[in-house]
Amino acid sequence: MIGDNPSPTRSNRSTGSGLLMVARKEFTDHLTSRTFLLFAVLLLVVCIIPFQQGLAGYHAKAQAYAEGPIITPWGVEEFGSVPPAAADVYSGLPRAAFSTTGAILAIAMGFDLVSREWQTGSLKLLLVRPVFRDQIITGKALGGLFALTTLVFAGLAVSLGVLLVEGIVPDSDALISILLFALATVAFLAFYFSLALTISTVVPRTGKAFLYALVAFFVFTALVPTVGVVAKDVVVGAHPLPGASPAEREDYQARLELVESVATFFSPQWNYELVATSALEPRLAAYGFIGGSAAYLPYDVTAHPADAFARFWQNVLVLFMAPLVLYGIAFLAFQRMDVR
Repeated sequence: MIGDNPSPTRSNRSTGSGLLMVARKEFTDHLTSRTFLLFAVLLLVVCIIPFQQGLAGYHAKAQAYAEGPIITPWGVEEFGSVPPAAADVYSGLPRAAFSTTGAILAIAMGFDLVSREWQTGSLKLLLVRPVFRDQIITGKALGGLFALTTLVFAGLAVSLGVLLVEGIVPDSDALISILLFALATVAFLAFYFSLALTISTVVPRTGKAFLYALVAFFVFTALVPTVGVVAKDVVVGAHPLPGASPAEREDYQARLELVESVATFFSPQWNYELVATSALEPRLAAYGFIGGSAAYLPYDVTAHPADAFARFWQNVLVLFMAPLVLYGIAFLAFQRMDVR
């Protein structure tokens, strides 16, 4: 290809320096970009309300626990029977903030990374330098990933400071839960960033790349969940009547769980919300987005954050592997790109 480095070999030193140069440039460009800063501020504003609600819920649970559980004719009321966890404060963030606003931020960061330089001709000038194609696309991916990671963990540091000001000191399990939640959030944002980067690599025009990225966002956020709901009605059928046999109920539940799991795998939002929620609430045993049902372990059962990730290991695997798959597609497409 025209513009590639003509040298047939390259040393490890030149390989590393070229990659770091591109990654550093992309990282700096993201952090100083008006678009990135605008969406970062918007994301911060969107996070404030659910975070404040989480703080209010924590203090309410702490007060109820201090007063002791209420004994009712049906047993001990669960609210107030166990102390609140610091990770509960973050429980509203996955759905209220990151699943939509965060995804749009990631798309805005990646949809023109390659197409803009391709359209303006600067990509050809970049390839004339002693930088290889794989270094360029990998550096762009790493620069965006580092920027997203910096954004998430900077917000995490600020939120932990707020917890300490509020007199909430997270224990080791709560810190692990919050850390796993942050990692899941980075993986989710990396998915949409990698998706936008892939589209930017395949589509040569910035306007079309942005349009295709929005279409992809619509497909994953609206179309896939809708298809899941329709599949539930078609494949699963109506809920068994009260007089149905146990076999019919088990068959219905098995079909419902199958549709739920498939729809969750193909919906980045649902999959992220499930993994993030399980990290923040380790007692979560099952959750159905279509049916709106949730199952939790008993309060007397000890649950750790790592146990929750192990319980939903397939969802965790999809969440962290999907960005890598998209990066691989972008990598191959960029290698075959003709910049003449």
